[in-house]
Amino acid sequence: MPARPSCWVFACLAVVSFAMTCIRTSAAPADKPEAWVEAAAPHFTVISNDGEKTARRIARQFEQIRILYSKALSQKLRLDPGVPIVIIAAKNEKSLSQIIPEYWAQKGHTHPAGIFLPGAEKNYIALRTDVEGEFPYLTIYHEYVHLIVNLNFQHFPLWLNEGYATFLGSAVLHPTSGEFGKPNESELYVLQQTKLLPLDVLFGVGQDSPYYNEAEKTNVFYAQSWALVHYLMMDDSRKKDGQLGKYMNLTENGDDPVEAAKSAFGDLGRLKKDLDSYVSRTAYTMFTVDLPGATDPKSFQVRIVPTAEADATLGEFDIGRHQLETARPKIEEALRLDPNSPAAQESMGLLLFREDKRTEAQKYFSRAVTLDSKSALTYFYDGMLLLSGGAEQEDTDEAQTALEKAVALRPELAPAWDALARLYVSDPQSLDKALNAAIRAVKAMPGEPGYRFNLAIVLLKTGKFDDARTIVQGVGKSGDKALASRAQQFLEQIDRAQQFNSGRRIGADDAVRPEIAQGVKSVEPTELGRPPHQLTRRAGEQSAPSPNASGDPVPSTSSAAGAPANVNSTRAYSMVGVIATVNCLNAPQIQITLQSGFIAMRLHSTDFATIEIKAGAGTPSSSKPSCRQLEGKKARISYQLVSGKPWDGEIGSIEFQNTP
Repeated sequence: MPARPSCWVFACLAVVSFAMTCIRTSAAPADKPEAWVEAAAPHFTVISNDGEKTARRIARQFEQIRILYSKALSQKLRLDPGVPIVIIAAKNEKSLSQIIPEYWAQKGHTHPAGIFLPGAEKNYIALRTDVEGEFPYLTIYHEYVHLIVNLNFQHFPLWLNEGYATFLGSAVLHPTSGEFGKPNESELYVLQQTKLLPLDVLFGVGQDSPYYNEAEKTNVFYAQSWALVHYLMMDDSRKKDGQLGKYMNLTENGDDPVEAAKSAFGDLGRLKKDLDSYVSRTAYTMFTVDLPGATDPKSFQVRIVPTAEADATLGEFDIGRHQLETARPKIEEALRLDPNSPAAQESMGLLLFREDKRTEAQKYFSRAVTLDSKSALTYFYDGMLLLSGGAEQEDTDEAQTALEKAVALRPELAPAWDALARLYVSDPQSLDKALNAAIRAVKAMPGEPGYRFNLAIVLLKTGKFDDARTIVQGVGKSGDKALASRAQQFLEQIDRAQQFNSGRRIGADDAVRPEIAQGVKSVEPTELGRPPHQLTRRAGEQSAPSPNASGDPVPSTSSAAGAPANVNSTRAYSMVGVIATVNCLNAPQIQITLQSGFIAMRLHSTDFATIEIKAGAGTPSSSKPSCRQLEGKKARISYQLVSGKPWDGEIGSIEFQNTP
């Protein structure tokens, strides 16, 4: 979310390049590395350079915040992501400034007490432990609320998302209780000095709205969103009617936020008058929640963190901040100090992956596996790179073993389940496993639309067209125009696939099982939510890869859709897409993956030399490319469908497409 003048500093601010040669404080002697201590609480891991007592205190504080949110929200909500939350607790401002130097690089820049850095591999929090004040960690708590919402919801109006994050983010902890709902001074000032937005404007604010992006307009949007959430939760009559819950149900079902507000809240003019009156006050009621004494910091496991591991952790934090040049010397030092550290091997693998050096990256992840790493991410990346061409030789069985180990270590690791679905779906005998894996990915992150699309592809592959259509229609109800467009294209593909399959009788085994319907059902909406956040991205971007499951084509001269895997035909089909991967290791055989939108076709030829290759637009090819030169090319590929093979079709010809 965008920065707010004078009162907010967010983790997603653009990072200013800043050279940094050492993570340790300048006061520490060169021959005596700074000591780091780890406190492992049930849901957070804290490493601190301020001693064991401080590490335990910070870990307890965040466990209490989690309990506070669990009591304030529905018990059905997931509170824990599939990847760890690591807190780097610096002992003072100087120490924190060496960890996030960009906030101190420019004179007059706001110096935060901490930041929250969400990521595909780990979620990081960096904070200083010596701060005081009313809301020292408001930004961190605010972003933690967003993280929780990302885990649970598909569709959520932006005003309610930010209103809840501010409302719950202003949490105050006491020895046996916690409070939230207290405004800060900047919120009160805006509410009393600025004319509020019309409610239809507030409810309609989206990611591209000036009220969400322009500095002079964002303050009223955030303050009013907070005030409306506070009012709807405090007013007895509106609370009794459960209006906020009704609104949540409607929007999560894909209703327009403004129309949903009219249905849930009644006359918007009346609501605006009530809100105007409510914000004229200078004091607001706080919500108090009792906290159990189950978070005894003495119960947390504490250990001294080896210097190599500390360096690797801080290097990974730099990777998350996209500061690869800053990360490299720390990770290299970690490897020098302890070449047998699985954490250091994993960190270097991640760095090389971000630098798009996949073959080198896979070697480090493989080395970490050999060293008996206990990190699910090590096995996830090892498996993914074995599948995606990062390894010197693709090994499907080894990749499957690595991915299955990843989900065994961390059952909520959605990208690993998603990758397993892609792997299983290529084998007609493993379609049930593919479906289960795709459902697990969706359950782990209901708010991630990519996993729902991939589940729909698996359903399409198994001939469950209606279920695939239902899922895609749900994604299409998002206010995101790009997602809606992609969903519409997918629905057209489903229709073509169903028409193609209309002559095939669906047997009893194809009936939709109850657990499938339950698996794709969203979490029961409550008074909380946030728009989808894409945790995983395609290869080459700055997050973990999220490959699509493969689907089959329909006969067409345009981009094709999915069809059942057991179709036998001598008829030629074609599909336009990008040649995403090429396997030339078993020459003269060749196997490629052709990606078109959400469909990934695995195609094969027993002899690369027999494939007819055209330059495109009727222009003859002057010279035939080598097998490896096919990768990354846009092409129309003709093929014949096959069954009982680990690929979907046999290649007839490849025609490159001219790109602008």
